[in-house]
Amino acid sequence: MSLHGGGGGGGGGRGFYFSTVLSLARSLAAHRHAPIEKHKDAIVPYVLGLLRGLPRVQWIEESSERKGRETLPVAENFTFGLVTLLSDVAQRDETYRGQILEAIMDIMHVLQDICKNPEAHDKEYLCRYIVPTLLGVARAFGRYSNTAEPLLSKLFPRPVVTVPPSADDSDAPDRRSFNDFRSILSSSLLTVCQADAMRRKGSSQQASPERVCLTPISPADPSAQYFEGSYLPDGSALDPDYYFSTISSSFSVSPLFTGSSSGEFHVPLEMLRTLLHMVEQFVSESFLKALDGSLAELLELHPGLHLYYKTFSDPLYVAIFKMLRDTLYNLKDLQTDYVKEVHDFVLEQFSSSQSELQRILHDVEYLQSELSPLKLRCQANAACVDLMVWAVTEEQGAENLCTKLSEKLQSKTSSKVIIAHMPLLICCLQGLGRLCERFPVVAHSVTTSLRDFLVVPSPVLVKLYKYHSQYTAGGGEIKIHVTNEHSQSTLSSHSSKKSHSSMYEQLRDISIDNICRCLKAGLTMDNVIVEAFLASLSNRLYIYQENDKDAHLIPDHTIRALGHIAVALRDTPRVMEPILQILQQKFCQPPSQLDVLIIDQLGCMVITGNQYIYQEVWNLFQQISVKASSMVYSNKDYKDHGYRHCSLAVINALGNIAANLQAEQMVDELLVNLLELMLRALDSDRFQVMFRYSEDRAIQKDKSGMMQCVIAVSDKVFEVFLHMMAEKPKTKAHEEELERHAQFLLVNFNHIHKRIRRVADKYLSGLAET
Repeated sequence: MSLHGGGGGGGGGRGFYFSTVLSLARSLAAHRHAPIEKHKDAIVPYVLGLLRGLPRVQWIEESSERKGRETLPVAENFTFGLVTLLSDVAQRDETYRGQILEAIMDIMHVLQDICKNPEAHDKEYLCRYIVPTLLGVARAFGRYSNTAEPLLSKLFPRPVVTVPPSADDSDAPDRRSFNDFRSILSSSLLTVCQADAMRRKGSSQQASPERVCLTPISPADPSAQYFEGSYLPDGSALDPDYYFSTISSSFSVSPLFTGSSSGEFHVPLEMLRTLLHMVEQFVSESFLKALDGSLAELLELHPGLHLYYKTFSDPLYVAIFKMLRDTLYNLKDLQTDYVKEVHDFVLEQFSSSQSELQRILHDVEYLQSELSPLKLRCQANAACVDLMVWAVTEEQGAENLCTKLSEKLQSKTSSKVIIAHMPLLICCLQGLGRLCERFPVVAHSVTTSLRDFLVVPSPVLVKLYKYHSQYTAGGGEIKIHVTNEHSQSTLSSHSSKKSHSSMYEQLRDISIDNICRCLKAGLTMDNVIVEAFLASLSNRLYIYQENDKDAHLIPDHTIRALGHIAVALRDTPRVMEPILQILQQKFCQPPSQLDVLIIDQLGCMVITGNQYIYQEVWNLFQQISVKASSMVYSNKDYKDHGYRHCSLAVINALGNIAANLQAEQMVDELLVNLLELMLRALDSDRFQVMFRYSEDRAIQKDKSGMMQCVIAVSDKVFEVFLHMMAEKPKTKAHEEELERHAQFLLVNFNHIHKRIRRVADKYLSGLAET
């Protein structure tokens, strides 16, 4: 059998022939004349035949120039695609499901037997094709789509045809976007905005898989399920080539995914027992050492031989554990003895792997490479953490695991290898949140642990912050665009160092999100857990030592946590109001850059739609704006700079609120308040400005009620004007000013627009009574 592998990387794999074959496949798939059973009964047995023939394939490889030097071995990529296709079929077709699962298990067993007896096989074929084939199977088995789109379609997506904008809508993005504003949206609030936007549209749009974003993605978003390289900074949609060029990559369950999967189905217990037994053999020291030995012997005999892998043990170790995790992750109601067997095995592997991590800690030769043993072992440990959380069945076990994960989070990690530990640290944080949801009894101890991680803070966070501050001091620029069309933020940066800054922000925000998860879970058993936590957290705003070089992180993290909690628990009584009070008490006491952060959190709280919060925050924002502007335009020499250091933050927060506020009544109220604010510190001529707005043709033609808003604001402004005029002494200058305004209103009383004539008539009557 001869198969032409390829499918990723480089111009050769994505050339004309490749695109033509894909287009033909899509056309045939859309052909509706023949019944689906006819296609299915012909194609599925053929594909299963390909799977069974993999150990005997005569592979034809492209030259390194054509396929791209970073592309994984041809056998691995082909097998990964083949098993992904079969997994899609198994998910959708119950009649073939058992047959497909058994066939994949059988081929894994065959490949395992070949690897167990390397002396009985050609070493070059073993190392170049058999082991990569095994890796391809392990990376694809047990993964199923969480959306209507099959995983194979994510590997080979339909080309996107970009339509150039027409002359009529070329300026549309400028009308819809707020590109000059910095996003204040937390991940929790982003979830709220997206959910509300979806409800308004009445749709259930599903996104394509993405890597973890710099600004944390919504845990409920289906795209969050596919998790690869959580520590990577790239927040764009995942390039399919990633799966053909990245070691151990797969459509894995994201540790940031907190929902339930639509891809679960029943797998026979005996098959799961067989899988666990195979996994135990795959990761055994003897098996892995034998493979590495065969590879070393081959390279010693043929020094010029080019092979992608220099070692098999670490890539296989992580691929096998991720396969076990993803296979079991969504399975429920399994026998307790099986779950305990998985737990004991994984716990043993996790403990031994910790020792292995210490051994290779100083081996930083390949640290920046995908082949880094440290990186791969940390990914494997992260999968072990997920499995241990999944396998806990009783409260004592949950307590013990919480202690173990908390210790890992507080452990000191060398700066040189902290990047490699990111997947493990993220899984520890998410694991604590999930344990609380499954066993709320541990919520008190876990929230205390997460609080300490955040506001002591943890040595890991401190070190990542140092990377972050070095990056920002180096002139790297992060600009966030907020758009009101989808209530989403996008982050762009132009520096190769951006991963350092993102890791600090990501780990900080994930810890805060899991505090929120734990508090929600704890409320089911203790209705004052949130109040107690807020009291202990707010204390950190005042008791830290300011002379400590990292002390500024404590109030920063505390304020961010308070804002996140307010948003995440917005529907829980006695949460938002106490947090508002804490933030109000800290604001400008003393004035500092923390006030900007407080304003950001207050803005986020307003966007949730709470009327009381809106009014309180608006009063503060109005006070800041009026005082700051009066100082700018006054001739007096103020020694007290008041709110000038945070007035721009208020403008930015108002921009975010305007872009993301969902309640229609509050949107109208905000618009009126903003127009009122624009006319404060008001002079007597200012109310005439409103007539200029009324005469604006765009406002007159507007269909969304803008004219009514302008008139409503004009009424408010006129009331203020009358009050000012009534308080002035009755002098000749006062009489002349009244005459001038009366003349202005008389002119407008004869305006060509009926609505403006009515307003002028009403104001003339009011002026006459003054």
